[in-house]
Amino acid sequence: MAHGTRDLHALAALSDVDLDAALTALRALYADVDARNQRHTAGLDLPCHRGCSACCRDSVFLTPLEFLGAWDHVQQHWSAAAREAAIDRGLAAYRTHRAVIDACLRPPPPGERDHFSVVRDLRFDCPLLDDDGACGVYPMREMFGRLFGCSFNDDGGVYGCDLVGAHLADQTVTLLRARPTARRIDDLPLTGMRQVYPWYIHWLYGARDEDGHLVDDDAAES
Repeated sequence: MAHGTRDLHALAALSDVDLDAALTALRALYADVDARNQRHTAGLDLPCHRGCSACCRDSVFLTPLEFLGAWDHVQQHWSAAAREAAIDRGLAAYRTHRAVIDACLRPPPPGERDHFSVVRDLRFDCPLLDDDGACGVYPMREMFGRLFGCSFNDDGGVYGCDLVGAHLADQTVTLLRARPTARRIDDLPLTGMRQVYPWYIHWLYGARDEDGHLVDDDAAES
């Protein structure tokens, strides 16, 4: 079944948001963070390279605005066949991990400030990876993707994979702090929550009842 495209501007307008203006502000923030990262990591010879998808198999979270920016890139630059394949991958990942993903829509467990204990074992290939294992929305990849491997976590260690951690283990470096940097996006519209790509793809393309409400895909097919 072909899923087609979605009117992302109309979706944003439902929240009284001008999507073009919001994405312009988002791109400016991305550019500032990228420039800071480039200055801090120049000469570090980080092991990150095109096709290394170590950071694309974790449960990276993003805001609705970031997703709309990424999906706008998909709709503008991908072929219809590639887009449809990504939708199918996203819907399949959502079905597989639905219980954990949906748990992130509820408050964190008692005594915890976030959902880390819920999602720490959540693993799936990002549905927006291309056939070569590269990010298919690289110019509009989410903030945490931009910070992965080149920033500090809350404990002063590297926010990144084991490859980067081992590479920087014996070096004294200056890096951005991931969480405070990511919070800069909260000043923009459509940033009041964070979810993973499969949830957003389900939000756009999941089965709906006659009243337009999302329903269980498996139930809809039975």
